Amino acid sequence: MITENFAKRLLIVFAGIFFLCCLKLCAEEIYISPAQAQVEREKFVAAAKQYVGSPYVYGAVGPDSFDCSGLIYYVAHESVGKQLPRTAKAIYSYCKIVPDSNKEIGDLLFFKTTSSGNISHVGIYIGNGQFISAISDGPNTGVIISSLKQDYWKGKYVATGQFLKSGKQKEEFVDEEYIPESNDSSVQASNISFGQKLKNNLYIDTSIFVDWSVFSPSSFMISFRGVDAQFHLRYAAAKLQPGFGFFLRFNRGMGLFQIPMIFSTSVNDYFRAYFGPVFSFSQGTLLDTEKTVKASVFPGILGFAVSTPAIKIKEVGIQFVQDISYSTFNNTDDSALNFVESISSGLLFNSGIRITIPASIFKKSQKVNDKKEVKKDA
Repeated sequence: MITENFAKRLLIVFAGIFFLCCLKLCAEEIYISPAQAQVEREKFVAAAKQYVGSPYVYGAVGPDSFDCSGLIYYVAHESVGKQLPRTAKAIYSYCKIVPDSNKEIGDLLFFKTTSSGNISHVGIYIGNGQFISAISDGPNTGVIISSLKQDYWKGKYVATGQFLKSGKQKEEFVDEEYIPESNDSSVQASNISFGQKLKNNLYIDTSIFVDWSVFSPSSFMISFRGVDAQFHLRYAAAKLQPGFGFFLRFNRGMGLFQIPMIFSTSVNDYFRAYFGPVFSFSQGTLLDTEKTVKASVFPGILGFAVSTPAIKIKEVGIQFVQDISYSTFNNTDDSALNFVESISSGLLFNSGIRITIPASIFKKSQKVNDKKEVKKDA
């Protein structure tokens, strides 16, 4: 029998895991040694080199084809677990701009290649004046290695930006501010504030689920249990991504409406574990019976979701999601249900679609004019 004390202990365990994940995230953000940073930079560059020769496709984010920012976005996420904005211009605003004399491998190089006057191309610096980027036209296209000494790039280069910690033992330029000369105020940048960094790494997702279960207290059978809408916000700056959200759940099978509040930890966009309290607005009826049961607020819900890789439409990601959750129900006198009643009432399978957008899409700098840039503006 699943007792209330056991469920409370389980909820405490999940809360502890969530807290530890948050501590790990904070530790990663606060300090990383120069030696560790150098290893991370080399890993980033090595991963980018693997895609040399891949074709250029506008709007593509890998792994078979890329546009210029799509290459940066994909490699940063897959190799070092960093979530960057999706366009060259937004990545430029996100990065810390440093003087050319402090350029390191793994830094990003930014160019103005269009008549719009905006940042429109980005590449990965690999040392010796060379960089990797995805090129849309010219004698060589696709992901190639180019040189800053080439006349074309020399005339269009704007600045160097860092999104990875410096690998140098002494960072004499940590507090410096470098602003490249430009008549376009959107090109000017300084050290990014914590609030801006937070906003650049926030992702909002909405999911629609169909709920079902596989058995009732008296039989094994697939039953339609209702529908869910989920709204969720996560911080995606590390592999362990803390988040918060809520469901609007109509539990048709038990005849009640619920709002589960969840605290979550996501990994690589594909896995999410969560827990939280559940607020119910009526009592429910046990499946295939007339027995009245009561939903528990604490402990409430525990769950795990698995999703497919995102289908990208510009900055919007669409994923298919399979979610498994367990909610606690008790007798009306607060005593625990027996094992079969508890599992049949509380165990739900949720199948649906998740739509994700970056919070940075709402930035004032992301104006309609960005849509007018030509193909090279990734």
